[in-house]
Amino acid sequence: MSISNTIESYRKRRKRPAPIYILLVLAVLLIIGGIVVVVKSLNGGALARAFATKTPTPTITFTPTNTLLPTETPTITPTETITETPTRSQMYTYIVQEGDTLLSIVKDQNLGDNGLILIYMLNGTNIDPLTGAISVGQTITLPYPGQPIPTSTPLPTGLAAGSKITYRVMPGDSLGYIAGKFSTTPEAIVAANNKVLTEGVASIIFPGQLLLVPINLVTPIPSKTPTPTLTPIG
Repeated sequence: MSISNTIESYRKRRKRPAPIYILLVLAVLLIIGGIVVVVKSLNGGALARAFATKTPTPTITFTPTNTLLPTETPTITPTETITETPTRSQMYTYIVQEGDTLLSIVKDQNLGDNGLILIYMLNGTNIDPLTGAISVGQTITLPYPGQPIPTSTPLPTGLAAGSKITYRVMPGDSLGYIAGKFSTTPEAIVAANNKVLTEGVASIIFPGQLLLVPINLVTPIPSKTPTPTLTPIG
């Protein structure tokens, strides 16, 4: 080969790009393209969304809380203590309550068979003997249970005619009976008690009622002793 041919061959090789330079250029281009892709991915591009890893949403699991049920506390009911009312041995006062009557008071207070009579006797004009009416809040005197009916006081001797005594009406008394007992008349008793015995001799009297009685106004008629009749023996 001549010198001219050698020079010409060198020139031709100089005119053709060397493969290594081409590879370097391609590598640079690839690097630049990769940088562009990364930048776009960081800015939320489509590629970033395609390769993005989904972050799992945390699932909240509710742990059941053990709720303690209330324990029933037993209710202790106190046993009622029955206090016995002591039996009264003396007369006592009582305040009339709503719904009371004399009969209900006698029953509730256990005053016995003589209770009503004794209430009249102990309260005098405090209780109307005609109606027996009492009012709420009224204070009355009650006998003690089993209290006996008092007996009448014996009449003193030697009293002048027309003397007045205070007499408490007893069960079973009437104006006629009282008049006969004290040698007087029913009319005289009515006259001495005209504010109370407003119906005259027809007035009703009640046990416990106090009356003024004029005594020894009439001479008691002695009862005749029957004369025995002799029967002849035939």
